[in-house]
Amino acid sequence: MIVPIAATKLPQINAVITEVVTELSPDVVHIRYDIAHDWSGDLAIFFRVLLSDEAGNSRLQDVTTKLVRRLEERLDFPEMGLFAYYNFRSVSEQAVLQEKSWA
Repeated sequence: MIVPIAATKLPQINAVITEVVTELSPDVVHIRYDIAHDWSGDLAIFFRVLLSDEAGNSRLQDVTTKLVRRLEERLDFPEMGLFAYYNFRSVSEQAVLQEKSWA
């Protein structure tokens, strides 16, 4: 269930994601997300970030820190009533796992 404030922000969320992927390319391949309730029942945004193999192996901390910082600078999650969660995976990991939600 998406509450009205989060629903009205979907175009903004999508635009920021596009900007961040462009800025951090080729390290960040793409970002997918869902808005749903977390384990405590609070509304949350769950990011699935696909990283290049090189970024996932040699620069993981640097790339993930930059990505989280840029998203949180540009999107006011508390104002939207959302908690942000991040999951990262490399292209090689996704090739093995082949989860559709990460494609």
